[in-house]
Amino acid sequence: MWRYCTVPVFTFLFCVFMPVWAAAEQSMLSRYDLAKPDAVLKLPAELKEISGITVNEDGGLFGHDDEKGTIYQLDPEHGGIIKRFFLLEKRWFGDDPIIGDFEDIAAAGSRFYLVTSGGVLYSFYEGKDGEKVIAARQETFLNDLFDVEGLCYDPDSNTLLLACKEYPVSLSFKELFSGRKKSRMKEKPVYSFLLEQKVLLKEPRFLLSSKKLKKSSRQNKFKPSAIARHPQSGTFFILASRGRLLVELSPEGEILGTARLPAGYHPQPEGIAFMRDNAAMLISNEGVGTRATLLRYSPDDHSAAVP
Repeated sequence: MWRYCTVPVFTFLFCVFMPVWAAAEQSMLSRYDLAKPDAVLKLPAELKEISGITVNEDGGLFGHDDEKGTIYQLDPEHGGIIKRFFLLEKRWFGDDPIIGDFEDIAAAGSRFYLVTSGGVLYSFYEGKDGEKVIAARQETFLNDLFDVEGLCYDPDSNTLLLACKEYPVSLSFKELFSGRKKSRMKEKPVYSFLLEQKVLLKEPRFLLSSKKLKKSSRQNKFKPSAIARHPQSGTFFILASRGRLLVELSPEGEILGTARLPAGYHPQPEGIAFMRDNAAMLISNEGVGTRATLLRYSPDDHSAAVP
């Protein structure tokens, strides 16, 4: 009897498992050996509380402090500071240094963008060493309840993506002001900011399900800390400091892969970026009892085949 069923059974199995094989084939995350970084670089003492990092169109690596509007260009080979410049905001009484709870930085064309935990965006041009640069402030409908943590640029849609730790719009008024509100937020939104129109879309581009992530990673609570777009595959890597988890998403928001960062190398990972020339992955760690670090991972040779 089974000989007559061989083809249908094979066809059935192929159709069922083909999407899984395809997703695994598309994953770039699996091409980085997180147990073997190419380099572990100690950053200068003034960058102990480094937060986000980004790579601009010229291949320069930039990072920022978490409270002051100071932008640093870093040497990706040795971890030293190449230059630093300072952000100012125009006010009625004059130019004032920018101070805030800064979470991440992104480069889009010739401009940079810095985001606060309350969803305020600052845009500015690259400055020279020691220069004071005026930044333009852009409010969004996000606030501290969303706890914005990640920012990256998507050239395919010409948007900035803002990754949030919380999704308070899914709560009732009572839940919003109760002590249990944090544990009730099971989805983590990623919003799109249209650069041409300068507006944040109301509907999230992605909604990350903690339930789905728990199944694939065994991570009970997922809270994004940073987001970056892979320069070759166009997929998005979301970093969670809590649990030291990395998640790769397709441009449509499908989970392609998850991986856990080694605690010995990543005591508190805060930022992620990719070099444009060779897709090396960079992860910054805030200093925990010691200096902050920057780790570099190169993908295996298969990545060269990805357009």
